[in-house]
Amino acid sequence: MRRIRPISAAARKHGTSPGFRLPLYGALIFAGIRVLSLATAAFLLPRGEFHELHYSLQHLIRSWDSGYYLAIAVHGYSYEPGNIHHNAIFAWFPGYPAAVHATAWIPGVSPVQAGLGMTIAAGLAAAWGLTRLGMTLTGDRRISLLMTALWAVAPGSIVLSMLYSEALFCALAIWSLVALMEQRWLTAAGLTILAGTVRSTALALVAAVTFAALPALIRAARARQHIATWWRPAAALMLAPLGLLGYWGYVAGAVHRPDGWFWVEKNVHNGFDWGHSTMLALKNAIINGPTPSKALILLVIAAAATLAACSLAERMPVYLHAYTLVIVLTALATGPGYLGSKPRFLLPAMLLGLPLARLLAPARTWVLIPLLAVLAAASTGFSLYLMSVGWPP
Repeated sequence: MRRIRPISAAARKHGTSPGFRLPLYGALIFAGIRVLSLATAAFLLPRGEFHELHYSLQHLIRSWDSGYYLAIAVHGYSYEPGNIHHNAIFAWFPGYPAAVHATAWIPGVSPVQAGLGMTIAAGLAAAWGLTRLGMTLTGDRRISLLMTALWAVAPGSIVLSMLYSEALFCALAIWSLVALMEQRWLTAAGLTILAGTVRSTALALVAAVTFAALPALIRAARARQHIATWWRPAAALMLAPLGLLGYWGYVAGAVHRPDGWFWVEKNVHNGFDWGHSTMLALKNAIINGPTPSKALILLVIAAAATLAACSLAERMPVYLHAYTLVIVLTALATGPGYLGSKPRFLLPAMLLGLPLARLLAPARTWVLIPLLAVLAAASTGFSLYLMSVGWPP
C-alpha cells in the first residue's frame, strides 16, 4: 500500500499541495526571471548611455569573458614565452569550454549555440538543486522558492544568461552540497572535482567536503568502526581537491613556473590581495566620495557581508556555513582589477538569500511577483551600467 505523506505545517501555512513538484517550479521561476532579464537588456541597450556600448542582445550574450571561453573551446590553450597577453588565456579554467566543445560536436550546433545551451541547462539545474536544498534545510516551500528567485535576481546575475562559467559552477556546487546533505560522499567528491575544472571558487567546495568528512572520520575512529563505514568520506576528502589541483598543475607545467596560475592571475587581473583593494576603495569612498559605480559595488559588498553574518544564525550544517563564508571571503579578497566583478564572484554563495527569503516569505504573492520583477530589471540595469563605464561583469 502506498504510504501517504502528512501535510507539513509549512505546506498548510502557504496553501501548497504535498504533490507539488517544488524543484521544477523553482527552475521555472528561474527561467522566467532570466527571460525578463534578457527582455530588459534588449529594451535598455539601444537607449541612453547604454547605447554607447553598441551592443545587440546577441553581442551582449557573447561579450567580455565569453570570448576567452569560446577561444579555449575552439582552439584550446597554448603558451608563448614572454607574451603575457597571449598567456592570459590560462586564467580561464577549462571545464566550461570543454563542455561547450563537446556540445558543439552535435551537427549544426555552433560554439556560441553550444555555450548558450550549456549556460541555460546549467542554470536550470542549479535552480532545481537550490530549491531542493532549501526545502531540505527549511521544510518551507515558499522560502525555498524565494531563495531561488532571489539568487536569480542577484547583482551580477546577468552572466547566468551569457557565455560565462558561473551557471555551470553553481550547478555543480549546489548538487555537490545536496550530495553532502544526503551523505553521498563519492557523488559530492566527483562533482567537486568537476567544479575544480570550472572555477577556482571550487576551493569553497573543497572546504565544505572537508568540514563534512572530518567529523564523520573522527566519529568512526573513536568508535573503532569497520572500514566499510568510513572509507567513503575518507575517499571524498582525498579526491575533492583533484580537479582544482589538476588544473593548477597543468598551468604550472605549461608556463614552466610552479606558481603558474597565480602568476598569470597576478599579471592579468592583479590576483588576490587579501581584501586590500576593497578596503582601499572603501577608504577612498569615505574620504573623497565614491563614484556612482564604486558606490554600487560597495553597496553590494556591504549587503553580502550583512547577509553572510545573518546566515550564521541559520540552523544548517557547519559545512554549508563554511562553503558560504569561503565564497564571500575569496570574492572580497580579489585584487583591484576585479572590483567590478565582485557581484559575479558572489553568485555561488547561493545560500546568502536564505535570511532574506525568510524575511519576505510572509508577504503576499501579489506583492512578491512585482517586487521580484523590479529586482530582476534593476539587476540587469546594474550590470549594463557597470559595462557602460568599462567594468566587466
